Amino acid sequence: MTPEICDVVDELAWHFDEPFADSSAIPTYVVSKLARQYVTVALSGDGGDELFAGYTRYMTDQKRSRFAHLPNTLRRKVMQPLGRHLPHGAWGRNYLYNISLDPLDRYLDSVSVFTSLNRRLLYTEDFRRKLESEDGCALRFQELASRASTGEPLDALLYVDSKTYLPGDILTKVDRMSMAVSLEARAPLLDHKVIEYAARIPASLKMRGTEAKYIFKRAVSDLVPAEILNRPKQGFGVPIQQWINKQLRVRIRETLSEARTRERGIIEPRYVRLLLDEHERGRRDHSTQLWALFMLELWQRTFVDNAGAKRHAQPAAIDLVPSVT
Repeated sequence: MTPEICDVVDELAWHFDEPFADSSAIPTYVVSKLARQYVTVALSGDGGDELFAGYTRYMTDQKRSRFAHLPNTLRRKVMQPLGRHLPHGAWGRNYLYNISLDPLDRYLDSVSVFTSLNRRLLYTEDFRRKLESEDGCALRFQELASRASTGEPLDALLYVDSKTYLPGDILTKVDRMSMAVSLEARAPLLDHKVIEYAARIPASLKMRGTEAKYIFKRAVSDLVPAEILNRPKQGFGVPIQQWINKQLRVRIRETLSEARTRERGIIEPRYVRLLLDEHERGRRDHSTQLWALFMLELWQRTFVDNAGAKRHAQPAAIDLVPSVT
């Protein structure tokens, strides 16, 4: 895909109608646009990762779970303070802090765009005071995790993701981008009978060792070629790091540094400059964080500053140049 990325981002903000920063929305739009040339309804595989443990982050969490056996005093009195006091760009800083947390907090921290360690630097002091509590979100996740009654840590993570990440990100992304081209996408794996059946399958049959979707792959082994079933997990991403360093470099720096962005009083300007500098120097990859801040500001300008409808009643079609081989 060769997208005219600088022309796309404003339309993305319009189509989503809310702050939304999953960059895979771009290839989702393109594949929907290509499919719409031939069909009006398409089937998606959404829900498979949450039902059958398909994300690599579940394996990452499993590997880090051994640190939960360390004494609480060591984790909370030594490792956490050390993680807080290491320089922002220091290698191992986020990892050290992450493995010092309790199991569910560790998982939520690892999948957050801005970790709890970095949110202290992200928000302005005034905005932090306006927040009632950052603990409210964590309590909601804990309440969801507690509903998994099997006692298996993996089941708790699958349930949390099925109630948060799946509807809030995955399904929203596919719905908005497919309907932007008048394509109707349906998710057969989210049929309630499939969900109820999958919920009764033991976690050990969903992720076995380092193999994700173990029982799901076995179930369709006579329908899907082995080279597809056994290939490594492949995300539906785009080279956002490259775009931020090249095509979008000036646009993002100017947008995040402008007075109107700073005057919102949400994001600490010094921290934004730190992220930009570290990213542009190649010290750390902050593409996910910078994209999130960029899309948040575009949403503010589209729907807060311009009250949404002032932009235009119907956005022009997102112009992406597909290069299909």
